[in-house]
Amino acid sequence: MLVDDMRDTLQLRFGDLLIDLAHYRVLLADQPLILSYREYALLVYLAGRAGQVVHKRQLLEEGLGRHDPGGLRMVEEHIRHLKQQLERGDRRFLEEVPGVGWRFMPEV
Repeated sequence: MLVDDMRDTLQLRFGDLLIDLAHYRVLLADQPLILSYREYALLVYLAGRAGQVVHKRQLLEEGLGRHDPGGLRMVEEHIRHLKQQLERGDRRFLEEVPGVGWRFMPEV
């Protein structure tokens, strides 16, 4: 029973966006999103710093653990795909700060 209670706390919720850290899944309006491991890792990293500008280099080194061979361009590609998955209709979650990086700004 304690495990279930702990798992409930391993979630990040922003309105109808749920990032379930215990089960490695993301739900938007109760619908699962199909994300690659790296897209999921970037989302968790950005959502954990909601409202803060995160530099591209920081996303590569800390968000992806420096193991991404595509470098900064690959980060941009993952963010682009992540935005396609998250931002449907009028929803906006990821804001680009030109020349710097990205900010997770959920509409709650």
